[in-house]
Amino acid sequence: MKLEEVKYARPDIVGFENAVKDALGAMQNMTDYTEFKKHFLAVNKLSKEFMGAYTIVSVRYSQNTADKFYEEEQNFFDEVLPRFQKVSTDFTNMLLDSQHRAQLSSEYGSQFLDLAELSRKTISEEVMPLLQKENVLVSEYQKLTSQIKIEFEGKTYNTSGMAPLMENTNRDYRKGASKALYSEMLKNQPELDRIYDELVKVRSEISSKLGYKTFTQLGYDRMGRTCYGPDETAKYREFVLKYITPRANELKTKIAKTLGIETPYQYDGLLFPDGNPTPKTSPEQMISDAQVMYNELSKETGEFFNMMQEKGMLDLLNRENKSPGGYCTYVDAVKSPFIFSNFNGTSHDVDVLTHEAGHAFQCYCSMHFELGEYYFPTSESAEIHSMSMEFFAWNWVDKFFLQDTEKYKLGHLMKSFLFLPYGVTVDEFQHRVYENPTMTPEERRKVWLEIQGKYMPWVKYDDAPFLENGGRWQNQGHLFFSPFYYIDYTLAQLCAFQFYKKMNEDFKGAWKDYYDLCCAGGSKNFLELLPIAKLSSPFEESGFKATADFVFSEIDTMFSQFNNKAQA
Repeated sequence: MKLEEVKYARPDIVGFENAVKDALGAMQNMTDYTEFKKHFLAVNKLSKEFMGAYTIVSVRYSQNTADKFYEEEQNFFDEVLPRFQKVSTDFTNMLLDSQHRAQLSSEYGSQFLDLAELSRKTISEEVMPLLQKENVLVSEYQKLTSQIKIEFEGKTYNTSGMAPLMENTNRDYRKGASKALYSEMLKNQPELDRIYDELVKVRSEISSKLGYKTFTQLGYDRMGRTCYGPDETAKYREFVLKYITPRANELKTKIAKTLGIETPYQYDGLLFPDGNPTPKTSPEQMISDAQVMYNELSKETGEFFNMMQEKGMLDLLNRENKSPGGYCTYVDAVKSPFIFSNFNGTSHDVDVLTHEAGHAFQCYCSMHFELGEYYFPTSESAEIHSMSMEFFAWNWVDKFFLQDTEKYKLGHLMKSFLFLPYGVTVDEFQHRVYENPTMTPEERRKVWLEIQGKYMPWVKYDDAPFLENGGRWQNQGHLFFSPFYYIDYTLAQLCAFQFYKKMNEDFKGAWKDYYDLCCAGGSKNFLELLPIAKLSSPFEESGFKATADFVFSEIDTMFSQFNNKAQA
């Protein structure tokens, strides 16, 4: 079946609740493990079907946020998902307290039970109305940001469509595009402030009712973090400040010098004087070239990408009313992962064909698990697959960039390195926000500027009130729809850098480690998965420093070689 052929029907929440309650009653004092497991798997199947319907709605609504039918269905799920979570939690509570827990753990591994332990702390009957309100606010943000329109030089763009304009080689043009974008964001800032302010208050109230001191630990529990907490991430942020920020500052100065710019501003995201690398072929040709790449990379990646194309599981082109950003999810009705993005004519398009494909390939490798909970790992582990696939693709990126291949590789490494300070800025901002939930929107934006100045001292703004008043974080959707997610990208980036080093030394060995990691799916926690891929923990300072030293040395060498060629 292809994605477009999937028929959607609104699931029966009452029927689901009754079926699970019946199973709970039957299993409560069941002594026979075989019969107990049969009921367990039946409920697991019902849950997968319910969430499968939600996935279809989520996908189709993100494909067109102006579709009234799927907007209504999204509203339906915003209302009933807390009920689904509540009855699911009741069921997992019974599993956790069951006499058969040890046998379940022996047969399926402890990870899903460890996650269930966290999950049962995050929901109760008392917070159901608040969870519904949280869902509604997140949907408000999605709709608002997907329908922002920017007028510039006689054309209309959405926020995703502005990205290539901001990389134009003409500085005045970039400044004009920046002003158009952030002027429109400024118009929407009161609503963005309101939505986030309400989200912070709702989440803080939820955490209080659930017995948490602040939302922070609840946020970590929601993310399924069973092996590290706020103390570890705080230490990690210090590593970034110590080993990355000074070098990133040095790199930004060197880039500005090559551009002939004395003071870089928000519109100076250009990396090369003659322009950032861009794909040299059409989107259709890029997808065709990606198929060749994955067929040559390995037998498994070839089979995977061919299947994705045959089933219509790639939605990559930017269009009106399409939700911004990109993601990968699993569609149970098609038995396949699905990739969503917005091509915009920049190198980001190739990153999508590798980054999101890394997520999708891992899911494809994990579909052998009986439990759907293991199709994806927790997010910091999942991002290893995506970011590492970006590097594994380097042997084939000449297909996309032709004469700009070396420029792309240098630019990719620089952007990945420069991303780390921004990633931890987002993370520390969230910690400060939820530790002080009574802050006003204006106070929050001042906090953003303070933290940004610490990790990214090179950031300067010119004629951009939205950014100058601390609004940069407001178009970072993760802060709204998935609090405390963002640090995961940076943790994974450190691991991806390790894969980059390994593949330069032994490509086949590095690929084997990567494939083994993908096949492990979500069956283990983050720190348990790292040894499978022979990776060191980002929380260990010596390993962090060694990785940072290696990557910066690579950038330094490549930067010098590239500029020497350019001047020759």
